[in-house]
Amino acid sequence: MDRASSFELQRLIGSSNILYGLLTHLYSSHSESLPPRHLRTLSLPVLSLLLRRGRPTPPGTLHLVASSPLKQDLDPAVRLGFEVSVMKRVEIFADEVHDPTAMHLQPKPIQHPSPASNSSPRPIPRGAAHPPVGLRRYKEQGVDEILHLKILQTLNSGEGGTIVLATGDARGGQFNRDGFVGAVREALKRGWKVELWSWSEGLSRIWKEVARRERWDGGFAIHLLDDWAEVLVEVAPQ
Repeated sequence: MDRASSFELQRLIGSSNILYGLLTHLYSSHSESLPPRHLRTLSLPVLSLLLRRGRPTPPGTLHLVASSPLKQDLDPAVRLGFEVSVMKRVEIFADEVHDPTAMHLQPKPIQHPSPASNSSPRPIPRGAAHPPVGLRRYKEQGVDEILHLKILQTLNSGEGGTIVLATGDARGGQFNRDGFVGAVREALKRGWKVELWSWSEGLSRIWKEVARRERWDGGFAIHLLDDWAEVLVEVAPQ
């Protein structure tokens, strides 16, 4: 019996990253076997089979994290035995911070009109409780950190095995600077094997750079989802 069958197989999926990667990859595809673009969504049962590949997954080893509003129904994942966590997106105002995609949001300094200028502050609309705000955006918060936590909890509770991580992101999280790279590094240090599944377009080059620099050979493997794209797509329910 091989090592993956003897020990735990932990599967962790960042839903938004994988769904967007699928839609991006298929955007230019004109295959007649695919549904129209506006009806495409990710087949969670097929993704689950692909990541599991016949290996046992005891209860409590399947985790999926997404953010609301949801881009697809996650009930199939629940029926497959996944522990599903959905985090609410937080509101930011894109023109009031230096970089709305940054790990730490830095507010821009407030610009006051100079005395010599004829400009004046914008008036507050009648009945408004607050001054006018900037361009509203919503940002994921805590999604990656939940997966980081699940990996570290696995390392503390299990004897060893294989962690299957479906994401391409390698940036540090807002609340965990080491991010997925740090969690994978710790898993390898403790003797676990790690499989990283991602789309080629969404795979950060940091993964290969760190793996080469820190000699992760043998315990770490990258698998691309590109070859499975057409079987991973299904028709979104209307």
